[in-house]
Amino acid sequence: MSGKENSSTTTQKDTYHTVIKTAQRLFMEYGYRAVSTRQIADLCGITQPALYHHFKNKQTLYVAVIQYALQQTETALNKILEEAGSLSERLLKMTVYMMDRYEMDMSQMFHDIFHELKSDQQKETHKWWMKSFLMPVIKIIDDGIANGEMKDVSELQTTSTELAFLILNLIRSTLLPTSAGSPNRSRDIEKKASLIVNIFLHGVKI
Repeated sequence: MSGKENSSTTTQKDTYHTVIKTAQRLFMEYGYRAVSTRQIADLCGITQPALYHHFKNKQTLYVAVIQYALQQTETALNKILEEAGSLSERLLKMTVYMMDRYEMDMSQMFHDIFHELKSDQQKETHKWWMKSFLMPVIKIIDDGIANGEMKDVSELQTTSTELAFLILNLIRSTLLPTSAGSPNRSRDIEKKASLIVNIFLHGVKI
């Protein structure tokens, strides 16, 4: 392959990732319907035909954005799994990551997946979500049980999967918009994350 072809391939990859990142920001902030491919193309400094060279239509682009976001989450959560730490430390890191990363867009993302995608695309994104979000949390819980840091799920009359859904729902229910430039943002996230993990592991009973 010539240097010119290599340069062309690199440019196409750069354009692809620029479109994905720009579309992700717009979709998650304003929602699927409020964003047009023309807006995305203009912000990327390309024409609509150039955008359609990479993505057949807006829906195809949105699916690619979801896959990209979930892959980022999977990488981050697997990194937490690889690091040594107690059950509570791992859960706290996981919760902080999700609250920091998805604080403003998770509800919008779930809404748009349900209302804007075809049934086969919904099924596919659900598989990605299971692999990226759910399975790492189940592994954290299973490791905690194996290490004697929490009760066996049979004693609680539940399963690791149900417990994983429980803490993910706790996180989702506490997500509130916070200004990215707020000087207290990190502190507030840490505080809320610590509360969620403590409630999940210990409850609120005196």
